Amino acid sequence: MNSMTGFGRAEQNSKFGRLTVEISSVNSRFLESSVRLARPYAALEPKIREVLKASVQRGKLSVFINLVESEDHANGFAINEAAARQCYQQLARLKKEFDLAGDITVGDLLRFPEIMAGDRTEPDLDALWVVLQKVLSKALKSLLAMRAREGKALVVDMRQRLKMMSGIIRDIEKATEGATKRYADCLAVRVEELLNGQKPDPTRLEEEIALFADRTDITEECIRFRSHIDQFVSTLKQKDAVGRRLNFILQELNREVNTIGSKGSAFDISANVISLKEEIEKIREQVQNLE
Repeated sequence: MNSMTGFGRAEQNSKFGRLTVEISSVNSRFLESSVRLARPYAALEPKIREVLKASVQRGKLSVFINLVESEDHANGFAINEAAARQCYQQLARLKKEFDLAGDITVGDLLRFPEIMAGDRTEPDLDALWVVLQKVLSKALKSLLAMRAREGKALVVDMRQRLKMMSGIIRDIEKATEGATKRYADCLAVRVEELLNGQKPDPTRLEEEIALFADRTDITEECIRFRSHIDQFVSTLKQKDAVGRRLNFILQELNREVNTIGSKGSAFDISANVISLKEEIEKIREQVQNLE
């Protein structure tokens, strides 16, 4: 069980220079990846995304790749004298035509990107990828290890909360035990008082008691609630990405709690219902971090 939050970093010296890869991840409903690397190496981005996709199923990944080139591979710069001469001549003509003050300086010429051209050779992307893939894999391994540690901590916390919720359900069941009989006794006494000691219609009383029992019986809801908890615990043991499944189970747990709260309005269980909702919401926040 992995969290979607993590960070991994790796670096390595190579013939191309010092290569650094940093990967951070945060929550996302799907797998998203953002790769930042220098433009000459942009053609490697699809390969980088494939490596990420093979190891991560959900999360928003930000990948930063930096290459500090060695002197052997660093590209120099050269001045385009022909372009500089043309720029100077045109500036001089404009200066004379518009009677402009001031001198034409080297700084003025260097403002034109055509004059300062990079003496760049095309990088050997195949050779660079061999090195980059190794560094990327190391950073990714570090990221996954952190996501696994975070996921383990989340699972421990959720298990504790699920255990607490099971205890609350037991308290609710105890609070509603014998509720129908107590209601029947109270109803009979109340009806006799209203009828001034006359015997009430037993059939009518039975119907009223049966209606009350139907409205307030939470046995099925408690059984389903426990079943959902068992499903949740079972899902936590799986190694695949199960965040969406856990979210669905939480929705079912919340639905059962709402029904219990509605049916149990005649009992003193409102505090327990509120506690269940609070725990479900806390677990939901944790699930948002799971892959």
